[in-house]
Amino acid sequence: MSAICNAQIVQEDFSEDEIFAYKAELNAGVIFATNGGFPGGIKLKYAWLRKKNPKQLNNISLDISNIRHPKEYRLPSDSGGGYFIYNKVNYLFVVRPNFGREMLLFRKSSEEGLELKLVLSAGPSLGLVKPYYITIREGRTNRTVPYDPYDPSLKSSMILGNSYFSGFDNLSAVIGANARVSLEFGISAFDSFVTGLELGFQVETFSKKVVIIADVQNKSTFTSAFVNFYFGKRY
Repeated sequence: MSAICNAQIVQEDFSEDEIFAYKAELNAGVIFATNGGFPGGIKLKYAWLRKKNPKQLNNISLDISNIRHPKEYRLPSDSGGGYFIYNKVNYLFVVRPNFGREMLLFRKSSEEGLELKLVLSAGPSLGLVKPYYITIREGRTNRTVPYDPYDPSLKSSMILGNSYFSGFDNLSAVIGANARVSLEFGISAFDSFVTGLELGFQVETFSKKVVIIADVQNKSTFTSAFVNFYFGKRY
C-alpha cells in the first residue's frame, strides 16, 4: 500500500511540472538585436493559458525597434562635440504587432523556480522611414537639414552633428511581415512577479528596399538574433 501511495505522489508531482502554474502573464522588456541600436527597442507582451492544452499559452505582443545598416559608422563632427553617421540618409523604425504560441519545455515544481519555454510568433511589420538630419554651419549661422551625401557643396567640415528629433514630420511608411523563434527563460520571484531572458532569431521582409545608407547595398529582407530582458507579473 505504501509503494502505491508513493507512486501516486510521484505521478502527481510530475504532472504539476508539466503544466503552467498560472493562467496569464504580462511583461515588458528591452530588446538588444544584432541589427539594432543599443538598446534596439522595447517590447510588451500578454500571454494567456490555452484551455485545450495546459502546457501551452497564446500570446500577443507589440515591439518598437530600430534597424541599422551593417555599414553604419560614426565620424566626429567639425565642432568636436558631436558626431554624424557617414552617408546615412534614413532611419528605419519598425512597429510589430505579433501573435504567437508558447510551449512549456521545463518548469521547476516550486513556486519560485525556473521555467523554459519555446516561443513561436509572427505578424505584420510597419516600417517607419525617417530622413536623417544633420546640423551644418554656414558662415555664422547653423541650420538643420536632411543629410544629402550627393550634394557636392556639403563638406564634412561644415557638419556639426546629427539632429535625431528632426524629420518626424516627414515620415513615410513601408509594409512588411516578420516571424521569429525564441527560447524564454523565466524566473519567478516575489510570488507572482517574474524576470526573464528571451533569446531568439527573427526574419523580416518589406514590400520594397529601404535605403538606410547611400552608395551601398540596401535590402528589403533583414535577419537578426536578439535578446530580450523582461520583467512582468503572473496571474
